[in-house]
Amino acid sequence: MLVADGNAASRQRRRSQLIAAGLRVTVARTGFEAIVKASCEVPDLILIDDSLADIDAAETGRLITTCPVTAHIPIVRLTAGRPVPTRVFTRLCSHAR
Repeated sequence: MLVADGNAASRQRRRSQLIAAGLRVTVARTGFEAIVKASCEVPDLILIDDSLADIDAAETGRLITTCPVTAHIPIVRLTAGRPVPTRVFTRLCSHAR
């Protein structure tokens, strides 16, 4: 799973939650970094927060979905400061390794 979040504390919190759920997690601080990591690592799922500084979340997601290597990857766009509800988090984890 790839977590793209411009806020260090939020990024670390989400990373820790996902690792605790048994998932392999890669993080990105910027939209550009998310695009590169998605292309190189081809994660099962991508979480993109609205707090990216360089390329906004919508454009980052669009660029990822236009690349043939990453077009199949589900992307969930998150809003800063709003936690993922437990039932949604559980479902996300069930679809990722």
